[in-house]
Amino acid sequence: MPPDSITNPPSADSLELSASEREALGGAALGWVLKYFNEASAPPVYPTVGAAQLSALVDEALPQDAQPVAAVLEQFAMLASFGRNNGHPRMFGYVQSSGSFAGVAADFLTSAFNQNVTSWRSAPSATAVEHQVIDWMKAMSGFDREAGGILLSGGSLANFAALAVALRASTDVDVNQLGVGALPGKPRIYASAMTHMSIPKAAAMLGIGRDAVHLVPVDAEFRMDVGALRTQIASDRAAGHHPVCVVGNAGEVNTGAIDPLHDIAEVCAEQRVWFHIDGSYGGFAARAPRAAPALAAIGRADSLSLDPHKWLFAPLDAGCLLVRDPRHLKRAFTHGAAYVDVIADRDMSEFAFWDHGPELSRRFRALKIWFILKCHGARAITAAIDDNIAVAQTLAAAIDASPDFERLAPVPLSIVCFRYAPARLRGQRDTLNALNRTLMVDVQREGEAYLSNAMIGDDFALRACIVNYRTTAADMRVLLETIRRVAARTA
Repeated sequence: MPPDSITNPPSADSLELSASEREALGGAALGWVLKYFNEASAPPVYPTVGAAQLSALVDEALPQDAQPVAAVLEQFAMLASFGRNNGHPRMFGYVQSSGSFAGVAADFLTSAFNQNVTSWRSAPSATAVEHQVIDWMKAMSGFDREAGGILLSGGSLANFAALAVALRASTDVDVNQLGVGALPGKPRIYASAMTHMSIPKAAAMLGIGRDAVHLVPVDAEFRMDVGALRTQIASDRAAGHHPVCVVGNAGEVNTGAIDPLHDIAEVCAEQRVWFHIDGSYGGFAARAPRAAPALAAIGRADSLSLDPHKWLFAPLDAGCLLVRDPRHLKRAFTHGAAYVDVIADRDMSEFAFWDHGPELSRRFRALKIWFILKCHGARAITAAIDDNIAVAQTLAAAIDASPDFERLAPVPLSIVCFRYAPARLRGQRDTLNALNRTLMVDVQREGEAYLSNAMIGDDFALRACIVNYRTTAADMRVLLETIRRVAARTA
């Protein structure tokens, strides 16, 4: 809907729009969203714009008086045209899904409903929906049906919360009250050398320190070396250190590698160490036929992080932590204060989310996940995930069959790491690294496709992350043709 009919608010001292103004503004906003989804597959994927140009477009003094809403919407539409098109089927830059329309509509309703989901008392229906959504995500990932869980902003906060829970569960010492200095030995966290940056960052925020994170070597497929893990835990115990947890990858974000989860679970059981799985990327692939065997041991973890805004096709932001024994969540996060005391009658629930996670104020994130699962169904979502994996395998096969490309890592999920490597440059690592760095930026600026990067050993890799339900095998052909065209121009 064009914004032509939208006028200013009725007066400078009022924040209330009239019914007709609300209808016009809402219609115009919906119109923009519909147009965006209708044109999601149209290039460019990435705009040609400079930082100084964008800063100039928004540079203005603090608005003291109301501006015409039509002008505000027009300015938004202009600024949006300079955003990265995350819904484009050739947006391969990061593990971020495009977001389904059902989730977008739910986010709009969430903002209007404006529930602060701190407890049942504050948001009864929203709390009920979140509990239901948590149950559904346990079913989709193959986690324990009796587990507890909480929605958070994303995988990074879910991993932080998981380490906080594991730390508290690792000892009878009240580290919440006394701090980590009261632990019987130096804390140790074990993670793959390919672990996500959120793990050492969480260790730093918890006061354990990044040095407490021992990076376990990986094999040729970038999976944790379980023998090295077992040896390291035993060595640390003998030295008087305090093992806190092991973090396994269910799809790490460089290559998509899946650690040998069953074998890690065996080590953790033997050594009595908490087992956390970072499933932020791959956890929802647990039911996808092409990935299910490698992810079958997810249910053996003590905790699991998930990111619905990755492969559940939910709009940002939505993360999740599941914990096998819900009592550990309360042990880690319960802290009372008079202003949050739950005073309830017999018909009210005393459940409070602040006892189960690090946040007090919480957005109603569950509604978009509830909408997506009800509007599409788990079967269709799992099929889309499996199709993404199939498309990634198609790209890997095309790379393997091409004389001018080289694959640099296996493809267990939907990330493909490769490089442009014509025969005349094979063996010239520094030259290939420099060339592919240039190609990545030039391809981004071309606007036909968007790639990011990873370091595979000492090799600079072009990284294609396929987590969009719109992406097809035809997009893989366009990607390789685009790289070849840009490379020819660069040469």
